[in-house]
Amino acid sequence: MLHTGLTLPVARLLRRSAVGCWLLLALSAPSPAGDTNPSTFAETEVKAAFVYNFAHFVRWPDAHVPRGSEPFRYCIFDDTLASLLAKAVAGETLDGRPFVVLRQPESRSLQECHLIYFGEQSVIGPGLQADLLRRLAASAILTVSDHPGFSSRGGMITLVRKRGRIHPVINTDAIERTELRISAKLLNLATLTRDGKGSAP
Repeated sequence: MLHTGLTLPVARLLRRSAVGCWLLLALSAPSPAGDTNPSTFAETEVKAAFVYNFAHFVRWPDAHVPRGSEPFRYCIFDDTLASLLAKAVAGETLDGRPFVVLRQPESRSLQECHLIYFGEQSVIGPGLQADLLRRLAASAILTVSDHPGFSSRGGMITLVRKRGRIHPVINTDAIERTELRISAKLLNLATLTRDGKGSAP
């Protein structure tokens, strides 16, 4: 089980997990027997690990790839997850480019993001979220959330609880409207859904 608080071993695990999808599976392992209600903080650590790893399993089009020393930008609407993620990516790079975690960014700056996460502490409600997703629909920005109904609003990846695990659900229609490309490893790990599916997360 993950420790509560971002201890040094957890931070290292977040970083090392980029080497393969098997660590994503390990991070989303169910709690030990008898512990059916893991702490919210530990669950947020698992979600942070997924968000961190998505940068390594998604290909952005050349026009949206950071150039030179330009950073890869995580835009996080969840203060707790943003804190965990910022500690995990400190000093880390993607193809030689640094990671930056932006907390609760202003909507006018979202086009500069590479990944946007809407979490439990988001200042953006479902109505505004749906409007933003419509505006970003054709943009090469990966949108992720743990909110119910995220896929039906046009979101790309929803992190859901499934048999005690955190599990990614990918809206392939939303992905196909952009030039983003998701690796087969992540697609095989996830549940796939499409726009308008009645039970979509």
